[in-house]
Amino acid sequence: MTTDYNEGEVAQQYQQAKKQPWRERIEAYSFLRFIGDLTNKTVVDMACGEGYFTRRLRQGGAAKVVGFDVSDRMIELARAQEASNPLGIEYIVHDAREVALGKDFDLGVAAWLLVYVRERQELAQMCRGIASWLRPGGRFVTFTTNPDLYSFQPRGDYRRYGFEILLEDRVYEGAPIQWRAHLDDATLEVENYYLPISTYESAFRAAGFRDFQVRALELSPADDGVDDREYWAEFMRAPPAVIVETIKG
Repeated sequence: MTTDYNEGEVAQQYQQAKKQPWRERIEAYSFLRFIGDLTNKTVVDMACGEGYFTRRLRQGGAAKVVGFDVSDRMIELARAQEASNPLGIEYIVHDAREVALGKDFDLGVAAWLLVYVRERQELAQMCRGIASWLRPGGRFVTFTTNPDLYSFQPRGDYRRYGFEILLEDRVYEGAPIQWRAHLDDATLEVENYYLPISTYESAFRAAGFRDFQVRALELSPADDGVDDREYWAEFMRAPPAVIVETIKG
């Protein structure tokens, strides 16, 4: 069942899950490192959630940042943080599958957006929606579940990092990928869906994008200088996510 972030405490639990160490050491480090220099860029954060990356993009030097999410509750949380610590970010409720008119952003980013698409027609619709926000030559960079999860032998064991990933017995387009994050006082379950990388690439090209590339995750150096690569070895052996970049033609 598709995760409903407006239901109960799901949005707050998702916000809490962002505090797990891998989110900073690997997710944020890799994503922001690959996004690169933001100076004077106009940026739209698609599926921005409660604004975790939206705020960091603005703090990183972007001239203008807009965040949108389909969840009213997520946008409420994002706007509350903007109210308490104003950065000049605009947050709106918007479905990424819908075309936005009159937009010409330099950069579009999305952490965990494509993962909610389960079939090709919906993906094509979303790629057209993404394209509508960008100027010609604008980049789109997304952090997304790794379709290779099914091919890892053995499959990845992520329990030491605070979460599990449950897969179907066989792989097929639209197969559910269940993420289960273990929090201090709750367990958050988020359902993603499998599509092969080739399907993503074809959909983006059909929507007018070019130079489709997949990038591997990186581990940031530990703050205390301790070499802890052995601890993170299982995560890096079977990375549960990848970064995708493509350019609007």
